[in-house]
Amino acid sequence: MIVSLPMYWRAENAGLWRAFWSIAQDCARYEGVSLPDLTPPETLPADWYAHWLSPDLAMSMTCGLPFRSALKSKVHYIGTLDFGLDTPPGHYRSLIITRSDTQGPAITLAYNSADSQSGWAAAQGRQETASVTRYIPTGSHAASLAAVAEGRADIACLDAVTWRLLDRCDPNAARVRIVGQTDPTPGLPLIAAKGTDPAPLRAALTAATHAFAPEDAAAMGGPMSFCVLDEGLYHAQPIPAPPPV
Repeated sequence: MIVSLPMYWRAENAGLWRAFWSIAQDCARYEGVSLPDLTPPETLPADWYAHWLSPDLAMSMTCGLPFRSALKSKVHYIGTLDFGLDTPPGHYRSLIITRSDTQGPAITLAYNSADSQSGWAAAQGRQETASVTRYIPTGSHAASLAAVAEGRADIACLDAVTWRLLDRCDPNAARVRIVGQTDPTPGLPLIAAKGTDPAPLRAALTAATHAFAPEDAAAMGGPMSFCVLDEGLYHAQPIPAPPPV
């Protein structure tokens, strides 16, 4: 069995994620479930879909866009971690950034990947991106931030939790400004292999987020709680067209 929580894991907070998971493992044992240690993101398959669709997946964190598209009906929804944003419970949003000295319309959009809710889907239909005609795939929110800060792109949408992390540790954050924010959408879903009984995992995660009290919760993106959303909220979100080639 394999478990990963890759989306907000950084070198700076890896120890905190492991500490949280140790508590979650203890809580799961109380529920009669044995969970393996976390697998760091750098050791996951290059094709994350192979990981997410593995029959050995005890739990992982994915993104709302693949969850409602390529993973739909192929994995089991467990719940959603909340990080204390100004959104409904279990939701998040994207922040729209541009260079601090930018003047005029945004022509080039940097996006982390075409299957990203926060970096690509959230950018659709926004006034701030209405003049965009050029698109640069970057591979990560940090790389999108760098593309804007360095002038290779004019604008990008960054997951608000990731922005909190980058604002703490990435010098490029000081070279951009926030010009907008997107509407809230359901946060990053926790998933398990199809057929998994979600009840013990949900009980364990509820208990673990209550018990976990780090001195600096912001180092993980914010104070965590656990929610179980109506899965239909994810599937109700539109699936955007892919970026122009």
